Amino acid sequence: MKAPSSQDTDRMPEVQHTPPSRHNADSEAATPKTGGPTEAIQINEQDLLGTLMENSPDSIFFKDLDSRLVKASRSEIQNLRRLAISRYRAAHPDIGEDAFPAHFASVEAFEKYVIGKTDADIYGEDRAGEFSNDEKEIIRTGKPIIEKSEKTVHPDGRVVWYLTTKGPWRDRNGQLIGTFGTSKNISELKEAERRIEEVQAQLLTTARLAGMAEIATNVLHNVGNVLNSVNVSADLMAAQLRTSKLKGLTRAVGLMDAHAGDLGEFLTQDAKGKLLPTYLRELARALEVEHEAMATELGALCSSVDHIKQVIATQQSYAGAPRVVESAQVNELLDDALRMHADALTRHKVEVDKSHVALPALLLDRHRVLQVLVNLISNAKQALHGVSDRRPLITLDAALLEGVEGSVLRITVTDNGEGIAPENLTRVFSHGFTTRKNGHGFGLHSCVLAAQEMGGSLHAHSDGPGQGASFILEIPVAPAR
Repeated sequence: MKAPSSQDTDRMPEVQHTPPSRHNADSEAATPKTGGPTEAIQINEQDLLGTLMENSPDSIFFKDLDSRLVKASRSEIQNLRRLAISRYRAAHPDIGEDAFPAHFASVEAFEKYVIGKTDADIYGEDRAGEFSNDEKEIIRTGKPIIEKSEKTVHPDGRVVWYLTTKGPWRDRNGQLIGTFGTSKNISELKEAERRIEEVQAQLLTTARLAGMAEIATNVLHNVGNVLNSVNVSADLMAAQLRTSKLKGLTRAVGLMDAHAGDLGEFLTQDAKGKLLPTYLRELARALEVEHEAMATELGALCSSVDHIKQVIATQQSYAGAPRVVESAQVNELLDDALRMHADALTRHKVEVDKSHVALPALLLDRHRVLQVLVNLISNAKQALHGVSDRRPLITLDAALLEGVEGSVLRITVTDNGEGIAPENLTRVFSHGFTTRKNGHGFGLHSCVLAAQEMGGSLHAHSDGPGQGASFILEIPVAPAR
C-alpha cells in the first residue's frame, strides 16, 4: 500500500467541529440550487453526519485525545461487535450464545457499550499499541496518516485487512480534540494480491523449468549434430586400425627373429631375406601415411569433442555467465562446420561452394558461431532432401561490413532446396515450429537465440517454395590485435 506523500499530507482535510454532544440544530445551513426555481433547503450538519455515519459501508470513527471512542459509524460498530463476540467466544468456549453479555444482543446495545472504550479494551493490549502509537503521532505532529494497511486477526484465525486513513480532529476554534479516521475492508483485495503472487510464483517456477528444458534441448540438439562427426572420425580410425600395415611389420620382425643367428647371411643370400630391406622401406612409408591419416582424424575427433564441451559450457550464458570472445579465422570456422557434416554431405552427394574471402582474424564467440553454422548447414542439407531436378548445392559466403556502430560479420548459408513459404520466413525461428515430418523445431530457434546472445541477428530469405533459401547471420565483431 502506498505511503503518505507530502502532497497527500497537504491535501488531507482536517475535521473541525465540536464534539457530538455539543452539536445542535443551530448549525449553519447551506442553500443549494435545484433544477427548478431557487428553493431554500435547510441542511443541518448533524443530519449530514448522521446520514453518513449510518449508511457508509466504510468504517468511520472519532476518538478523543486518550484514544477513547467518541463516535463511530454503524459499519464500524458492526465490525467491532463481530470482533468482540469472536474474542469472547474464544475466551469462553463452554458458554452458549444465550448466555452472552447483553451488550452483544444488538448493534444498538453494543454501540452504547463500546462508546468511551479504548483500543486496549476493544482489541487487547498487544494489538492496541500500534493503533494508539499512530494516534499519538497524529496528535504530536498534527499530520495525518494516509492509506495504511492494517491487519486484524480474529481469535478463530480469520484475518481481516483494512486500509485506514487517520487525521487530527479539531473543534470550531481549531483546537485539537482528538483523532478521526476512515477504514475500508480490503480483505478481498489482499486475497486477490495473494493469489496473484502465488500465480506469479508458479509462473516463475514454470518459466525456470521451461528454460531448463529448453537449454537441455539446445544442448542435446547441438551435441547431436557434432556426434555425427565424432562417429565418422571414430569409424575411419577403426577401419584404419583393422587394415593397418602394422601386421606386415610383425611378420618381418618374425623373420628376423627366426634368423637371429645368421641374420647377415639371411639378408644377403636368402631369396626372402634379400627382399626384406625393400619391404621394410615400403612398410615404413605406408605406416607413415597411416600415422598422418590417424593424426588428422584424431585431431578432428578432438576438435569435435572440444566443441561438444563448449556447446555445454556456453549454455551457462543463459544463466548470466559471460561470453568467451577469442580470436578466430572465419574461413577456419566455415571449414570446421563443413567437416562436421562431411560424411553426410558426401553420402547425399551435396556439393559445397565456399567462397574464400580474405578476412582478418576477428574477435568473436568462436564456439557459439560454430554452433550456429553447424545448425544452418544441417538445416540446408535437410532442405535438399528430395531435390531431384537440380544439383544439390550449399553455398557459404562471408563478408565484413563497416557501419557507424562498428564492424559486422555477415555469414550467409544458402541452399537450392525446398525453399520457404513467405508466411513461414519468421515462424521458422519459433520454438517447436517445423515443416519436416521428423523435425523438432529447435535448431533454428537455438540459432536465433545464439545470435541474439552475441548481440547480432539471424534472418531468412526465400523466393518461395522450391526456390531455395538463405540464412544470414550478422554479429558485431572487432579485429583481433
